[in-house]
Amino acid sequence: MESNKLRFAMLLIVITAGALGMRHYFSPEQVVRRQLHEAIGSFENEKILGVLAKVSRSYSDRWGGTYERLGGYLQPMMDAYDALMVDLDIQSVEMDGDEARIGITFVVSGRTDVGRGDILGGESGPCRATIRWVREEAGWRLSETEELDIPELREELKHRRQR
Repeated sequence: MESNKLRFAMLLIVITAGALGMRHYFSPEQVVRRQLHEAIGSFENEKILGVLAKVSRSYSDRWGGTYERLGGYLQPMMDAYDALMVDLDIQSVEMDGDEARIGITFVVSGRTDVGRGDILGGESGPCRATIRWVREEAGWRLSETEELDIPELREELKHRRQR
């Protein structure tokens, strides 16, 4: 009889721990984080369609970027470099219903015939961005880049910024 009570108690503990773990795994914040990491993984594997699957068709930003233009920026980079890598650090995640604002820092590196090196960000400092994700019918998608600082492109970004 004592062993049945012990087994029942252990089973209850395992079920409770599993339920709590699954709740955390499926929380909107964790889902958005996984979507961001999947987009980065697709970029590193040079799968443009995998990246764009994480971007809303209504994507826009202050620099004139759209869904189509974003793909147009990424494809030449994927063509020009091999062994792309993104050193990503998620600084903050703020959830507000069906929206998430994510503060990130990142450095993009890759290899050419000449050798390996940083493409965006690096020793002078990482790139910084605040990106907004929204929950759409198909799931969480990147909908806007709210802030963007790329050390090598500061002046160009300043001139291209639309108010």
